[in-house]
Amino acid sequence: MCIFAQISQPKLLKTNRLDFIDIVRSVAIIMMLEGHFMTLSLQPVFRDPENPIYNFWKFSRGITAPLFLSISGLIFTYLLLKNKTQGWNNLRVQKGFKRTGVLILLGYLLQFNLYTHFFGDRPLFTGLTQIFHVLQCIGLSLFLLISLYLFNHYILKISLGILLGVLGLLVFIISPTIYELDYQYIPRFVENILVVSKNTNLNTSVFPIFPWCGYVFMGGALGGLIVKLKDKAHHFAFPFGLIALGFIIKYLTYPILTGIQYLPGFSSLKPFQYEYEPVRFSQVLIFIGIIVLVQKFVLKIKEAKQLQMPPLVFHVLLVVSFALGCYSFTFPLETTSQNIIAYTLFFVPIVITLWKLTGWNYTTFLNIGQNTLSVYVFHVILLYQGFFGFKFGSYLKDNLNPFFAIAGAITFVFFFLAWTQYEPVLVNQLQRLKVRIKVVKRKIQYRTSSI
Repeated sequence: MCIFAQISQPKLLKTNRLDFIDIVRSVAIIMMLEGHFMTLSLQPVFRDPENPIYNFWKFSRGITAPLFLSISGLIFTYLLLKNKTQGWNNLRVQKGFKRTGVLILLGYLLQFNLYTHFFGDRPLFTGLTQIFHVLQCIGLSLFLLISLYLFNHYILKISLGILLGVLGLLVFIISPTIYELDYQYIPRFVENILVVSKNTNLNTSVFPIFPWCGYVFMGGALGGLIVKLKDKAHHFAFPFGLIALGFIIKYLTYPILTGIQYLPGFSSLKPFQYEYEPVRFSQVLIFIGIIVLVQKFVLKIKEAKQLQMPPLVFHVLLVVSFALGCYSFTFPLETTSQNIIAYTLFFVPIVITLWKLTGWNYTTFLNIGQNTLSVYVFHVILLYQGFFGFKFGSYLKDNLNPFFAIAGAITFVFFFLAWTQYEPVLVNQLQRLKVRIKVVKRKIQYRTSSI
């Protein structure tokens, strides 16, 4: 029996949302959780650039943030343009402005540390509270996106997708020039919003607007394209088109940027033909295309019901795989292939078993993609001493070998997968508690007035 059987499964609202968007967001948030845990906990001695396994992991780690920012722009632009009411009265505009305020406020609040302030000698406002992190970046980028949408709707009246694509590329192009400007007389927190400061004596931002908001704009351009495609975005040609477009951008980025560099108005800018951000976005397109393809193939297989495995055979294979994995660790693992085989045989059955035990399915997997904010905030509190100053992450820092780091990352991810199932129940209980408190207060007031 599923250990979460008594928890009511969240019902997904029927909106204009495309499933693959939430699947990509779910994959991105899981990659973020795993990546942050591994980055924090893995011992430095195992971070070997010559190791192909580490290099592959580092690549996946590097694509996570561009993926998350791009998909944020994609989903917001898609929902913005799909709304029947356009302009200022578009419900997504009102919600979007509120959302941007929440994101920016949460981003700065998470950089406080109440524990060290009240129980140590650290001031509440430090250099950390001035840096610009991913929540602030997404919040301000969405604010700019909404402003551009309104400006375009009432004045420019051109395709929003094209506008965002051009501006996204422009952000990437001018980022080196913006970085080289003199910020000596500009407040530090403003510099942190714009760029990664050259003054490393103080804390520097991780996700400044230049170049990171370019990913949100480029994602918005993709969202505009999906709206234009309408039902064609559900066809098999769509993911293949994304993959093809990704490879085209990847291999044409350098010659195109080199050509732009010589155009009037661009020749005076700092060299930008070697900028890596457009290539990263091409990788995002390829990744999204692969995810959409996998989703479509899995759904086709489920509909066909041709590859269903008898439960007994499935469980036997899991046990055999786990046993072989355990056995392989009794020998020294000297090559990359030996490590891949041993870790795969050992950990894949564990992941599948945890997936089954927690009652996860396609619907609940989509749900985590729709509730990424609470997961992000909670994980920052746990790993990075955000706001409250919990020191859980400090005990793990640079302290685990690959085996325990992977085991810990799997546990960490499934903790948050379970959290997304419990969260609606907890919110419901809190709402009931508030109602009960109000009822008790009214009874006390009534009795007091009667006396």
